[in-house]
Amino acid sequence: MMKRCFWGSWVALAGSLAGCSSPSAPHEEKTDPLFVEQAPKATGVTFANRVVQEGDNNVLSYPYFFNGGGVAVGDLNNDGLPDLYFTGNQVPNRLYLNKGNFEFEDITERAGVVVPEGWKTGVTLADVNGDGWLDLYVCRSAVGDPTLRRNLLFINNQDLTFTERAADFGLADEGYSTHAAFFDYDHDGDLDLFVLNHSLPKYAGFSKLMATYKQETNPRFASQLYRNDGGAFTNVTEAAGITGNVLSFGLGLAVADLNDDGWQDVYVSNDFNEEDYLFLNQQNGTFRNVLRDAMGHTSLFSMGSDVADINNDGRPDLLTLDMLPETNERIKLSSGDDNFDKYRQLLRADFHPQTMRNMLQLNQGVQPSGVPLFAEVGQLAGISNTDWSWAALFADFDGDGWKDLFISNGYDKDYTNMQFLKYMVDERVKAQRTGQQPTMQQILDSIPSIQVGNYLFRNTGPELGFAKVSQEWGIDRAFKSNGAAYADLDEDGDLDLIINTLNEPAVLYRNQAVEQQRARFLRIDLREKNEGQPLVGTKVWVHQGERTQFQEFSPVRGYQSCMDVPLSFGLGADSTVDSVRVVYPDARMQVFRPVDPQRLLAPDYQEATQRYTPPVPTFPLFTTETLGGWTHTPVDTNDFKRQLLLPYQFSYSGPRLAVGDIDGDGRNDFYACGAKDQPGALWQQQANGSFQHLSIPAWEADRASQDEDALFFDADGDGDLDLYVVSGGYGFAPGDPALHDRLYLNDGSGQFTKASDALPTETDAGSCVATLDLNGDGALDLFVGNRFVPGQYPIPAASQFLLNDGRGHFTATAKDLGMVCDAQPADVNGDGKPDLIVVGEWTPIRIFLSQGDQVSEQPQELPETQGWWNCVLAEDFDQDGDIDLIVGNYGQNAQFQASSERPVTLTYADFDDNGQVDPFLNYFVGEQTYPFASRDEALGQINGLKKKYLNYTSYANTTLPKMFSEQELAGATTLEANELRTLYFENQGGQFIKRALPVELQFSPVFALLAFDYDQDGDLDLLAGGNITQARVRVGPTDANHVQLFQNQDGAFTYQGTLGLTGDVRDVQALDAERVLIGVNGGPLRVAKVLRQESL
Repeated sequence: MMKRCFWGSWVALAGSLAGCSSPSAPHEEKTDPLFVEQAPKATGVTFANRVVQEGDNNVLSYPYFFNGGGVAVGDLNNDGLPDLYFTGNQVPNRLYLNKGNFEFEDITERAGVVVPEGWKTGVTLADVNGDGWLDLYVCRSAVGDPTLRRNLLFINNQDLTFTERAADFGLADEGYSTHAAFFDYDHDGDLDLFVLNHSLPKYAGFSKLMATYKQETNPRFASQLYRNDGGAFTNVTEAAGITGNVLSFGLGLAVADLNDDGWQDVYVSNDFNEEDYLFLNQQNGTFRNVLRDAMGHTSLFSMGSDVADINNDGRPDLLTLDMLPETNERIKLSSGDDNFDKYRQLLRADFHPQTMRNMLQLNQGVQPSGVPLFAEVGQLAGISNTDWSWAALFADFDGDGWKDLFISNGYDKDYTNMQFLKYMVDERVKAQRTGQQPTMQQILDSIPSIQVGNYLFRNTGPELGFAKVSQEWGIDRAFKSNGAAYADLDEDGDLDLIINTLNEPAVLYRNQAVEQQRARFLRIDLREKNEGQPLVGTKVWVHQGERTQFQEFSPVRGYQSCMDVPLSFGLGADSTVDSVRVVYPDARMQVFRPVDPQRLLAPDYQEATQRYTPPVPTFPLFTTETLGGWTHTPVDTNDFKRQLLLPYQFSYSGPRLAVGDIDGDGRNDFYACGAKDQPGALWQQQANGSFQHLSIPAWEADRASQDEDALFFDADGDGDLDLYVVSGGYGFAPGDPALHDRLYLNDGSGQFTKASDALPTETDAGSCVATLDLNGDGALDLFVGNRFVPGQYPIPAASQFLLNDGRGHFTATAKDLGMVCDAQPADVNGDGKPDLIVVGEWTPIRIFLSQGDQVSEQPQELPETQGWWNCVLAEDFDQDGDIDLIVGNYGQNAQFQASSERPVTLTYADFDDNGQVDPFLNYFVGEQTYPFASRDEALGQINGLKKKYLNYTSYANTTLPKMFSEQELAGATTLEANELRTLYFENQGGQFIKRALPVELQFSPVFALLAFDYDQDGDLDLLAGGNITQARVRVGPTDANHVQLFQNQDGAFTYQGTLGLTGDVRDVQALDAERVLIGVNGGPLRVAKVLRQESL
């Protein structure tokens, strides 16, 4: 929340002064670096974007002062070689003619594209007038004089000279422009223009007027759409549905067909408070912003972006960049307090959830509404933390058939640095006391610089992993980078890199993949035979055996940059190409087979005689409908006010579901657990398969309790199903009567009354219930898992074994098992008697085995399974006659990664003797473990730490042994998690063997698992749901699971797709062979019906 929280203080002091005056990459055979930096003297490219602060013209008066410039790459003289054009903020732009062999000539002056005036930002190449020659469009911003902000259009005179004609074409936009993109949005055969604009500092900070600002518009701040009407452009922004407001700070622009309907859409990355925009093309000249239907959350300070198919599934994925650092020191220096109230206030003011880190949005397919659905997996992919990042470029640099990732990085003055912000506050206090204020230059000199180097990640393949290879591939020299582009500058087949740097010469990296014989590349030049044809949006598929690569021709990418160059496809070890399919924006299609990978392929639009039909949008696995009449409604609360350092809020649990035939009519009915101050709901199935909501007075009488779990079983031995409800929740005082569990007895017809004297009087915060015969007397006993002492996380509450006297009266035996989250009875040792599997948070997986007629008192623990387990499912998945386990865990899409060598730990004690538990979560960053809490959070928890950590720098590299003495730590308790993956445990003769599951099961925390035979092949398939959206602000929502289906074949699971349901799923239960009931926290109940297919 940094920019939001502190911008006002910088402006205030600046104004007063003005008034006064990742994981390592897999081993590669090639040891030489993939890229070699080329010397400016050798290439002739000596452009340097030099930016100097003078007086009031500085980063505190204009926060985008060091945002840098862009670069455009394209063949401006049609000689087959890509030329270079750089924009400078305070210096003239430069144009370099490619002479071949990495030699360039500066022809800026004679070409007439110097642009000495104004603050130049993004640059775009496009054949605007359709004459077959690329023109230049230059954006400008910053200055107050609108005549110096007018964007410029340089029309190519076909002789290496250009004429500026933006006003003639109607494209002299006077907004504060960052970038622009030409594309044929209305499919009329010419190129239209989208201009990305940004707002001013007044609207950058957090304000009570946020909701008002969201409704306030200004065309100079909001993005604009210009329709090409035969060579004259008309501003159609409002009519076309391109919305924006004074909070729009557009920094990134991506144009791509995100829903595969053949019409290009627009993604806008917004800085500061305003969420990003996803403008979906409606195919009628208008757009609709569908971001909230497409993505659960976005980057907070969204900057550059790119769209590409990163996993070769044929769908376009999206990456937006942000500012979260990689190192612990930088993380701590950029982290303040975790102000959840402010975050929630923004949500209530109609802002979408945002978190400060890079976001990789994985395309899950198109919903029936036509809106694409994305799962955010940047942390799982290992690319979420790249510091102050600008350009994102996906391309296959090493030629292995998978798109790698380049990210430019750096900022000259880090005005979000917490130590600098403290300096500002201290200086204001000093000024109030002494009347002396620092000069503006003193303030500017106190702002630290960020120069950590660019990032290059190698795509490791279908498991959605990226390995950092910046050093191995030769681009680890640190400098401040902004706009960047790729192109085959020397026509050897591989992609070189061009980077617009800050305050030093631009950098060119030569790719040596072909020289090193790493791979071959197929180049496809769409322009060679298609003079004057609008090509933006053309799609190309390259087929090689079972692998298909996909690219869409969309030159504007990264940040303020454009690359109008041939498409490049790495062919990997097998250079055979079976076929190439080219689909133009108007759906005309051309197929090439066979294809010679040694030659440049030049498709010809005139020879495209086939038609391409886009797929019909649908999720084919299930149909889903909402069950009306009841919505789970948790109490609106903030658990972080009670315990500042909680990992996430525990009050937002449920609803769990209990399914059973309550009236003996042969049809399943169900109970949905209620939230605090909300009674649970009982639904009776009717003869036609519908459900009737029954009113039960006993539910209403116990509405003060929070239902954590429920179970139908015959408690009193009368032959019908009674109901046990577990009470729990974080928002109670220890010992509150509302924490008492409840037993409701069934009269046989589905009417329930509370059994007031049946249960012990324990009042712990429960989590789950399971039934089994513990002592062999034939009566069903219970295991009740308890979780924690409310307000004292992570102190666990003892769980209970409840023995049934056969008439529905229970006596308890307590057992300390840690924070239990779920339990499941199953015969895991094959003796014909049920055993009990118990899982929990910070616990190993435990199994209580049956011994004779009783269940053992001491459980077995599966080795190396200490995790944050949420649920367990016990079934025979491999059809070998014994019970296997699938256990839902936190997943790998998080800052926290765990292993036996690098565990996540939680150390807690009452360190300051104030009667409150102080829980410090610790995790590995690099090779060292550090507390996750920021300085503000740590000091907020323990006030006494203020004396030790007087500033942010002193805290930046602290560890727990530095925070507390040996004596203090000796009196503390430390919990450990060495496994955060959701896993499959295969039973092999009573020994459970840990098996990995598909990577999709690691997208989010898994809270709900259901085994059922979807495809009717005899193997039990798997449904999984989960997510946590009520998390700390810095953690952010983890919402990438949309209820997933996995096909099982003899214990091998394959991801099949998603049901497309969003939200925090807390239970999935089968109603019958065709229907599944789904409970979503804070939402209505959903019923999903199987769409049967002969095979998946």
